[in-house]
Amino acid sequence: MILGEPIAAGQGSRAELNIRFDEGFDLRKLQRMLQDARDLSGSAGETVSTLNLVAIYFSQAAYDRARPALETAARVHPCRMIVLVAEPNVEPSAASARVSADRAAGSVALERIVLFAQGRAVRHLESAMTGLLFPELPRVVVWGGRPEGPLFQHSMELGDRIIIDSGTRPLASLRAVGQLLARGAPIGDLAWARIFPWQGLAAELLDVPSLREHRARLQSARISCAGDVGAEGALLGGWFATRVKRAKVELAVGPPPEVDSPVPGAGDGAAGDAPMAAAPLGRGNVVEFQFAAPPVTFTLRRERSILTAQVKGDDDGEIMNRVRLPLDTPGRLLSLELKLLSGRDELYAEAAQAAARLDLSRWTSS
Repeated sequence: MILGEPIAAGQGSRAELNIRFDEGFDLRKLQRMLQDARDLSGSAGETVSTLNLVAIYFSQAAYDRARPALETAARVHPCRMIVLVAEPNVEPSAASARVSADRAAGSVALERIVLFAQGRAVRHLESAMTGLLFPELPRVVVWGGRPEGPLFQHSMELGDRIIIDSGTRPLASLRAVGQLLARGAPIGDLAWARIFPWQGLAAELLDVPSLREHRARLQSARISCAGDVGAEGALLGGWFATRVKRAKVELAVGPPPEVDSPVPGAGDGAAGDAPMAAAPLGRGNVVEFQFAAPPVTFTLRRERSILTAQVKGDDDGEIMNRVRLPLDTPGRLLSLELKLLSGRDELYAEAAQAAARLDLSRWTSS
């Protein structure tokens, strides 16, 4: 075991300690390191935590991409953050930890414990994580892999809420998510949070006094995605299908994306010195949402950082509306999902199950 030198950061507001183990994790040493990190981060004060935030990734690179979003969301929601980085196929077997505490306004607002394991040492991650949780606080698990496997099942049993990102996974994964939600799984989804602006503008449009008369005649909807159909388009279609049960929902491929990745920067904000702007249009992102109540057609379309809404065929003439998309800041989507610390978003559960029932066969291989 090697204990690293303490590294102070943020002018005394943060201290980071590193330790390496032979294979398993020594909880007593980790707890002592956490206390040392608190002491090194500044003057004595209380620790403020609202939840246990557990994040699980299967490579160092995946964690590095997600880290800016995790850090930002964890500061918005003070917590003990436990990150597991499991690389079972990497040799030799090794285990290490990185422990730090961030202080804000005299209180420790973020305790950060990152556990790294490779090879056989991966089997010790789960027990170490369980021993580090605050037993009295809600447990939210951010899952960085596919929604499947024994560890995912255990995470659902452990967590009061499980947050995934369907946008980073094959479209066929929505079927498995729909099945889990049907059994009551407390799942949240960053892909769902990405389509909030589309839902909000559509609902606002249909609530305009002069347009309410068309709601009873809605018959169809068509969602187009950039380059390929993605989870966000399917979820938007599922949401519309649950709100307008008689409507026929169609998914389609629209214009090419601005970037090939479906979720640049891991999907929850651009890291580093990226300019403050709306996220670039990625592969599978929604680009157009059209629904019809003949002879009236409602069209929502993304044009760079603006959502435009257009209504044609109404007696009052053409109607236009524009909404600016939220800035692509790290942790924005995760912070939104963390507002619900336990249970599940029933509207999302209904939409995801309806999305899984759409005809996805043209865009999925399984």
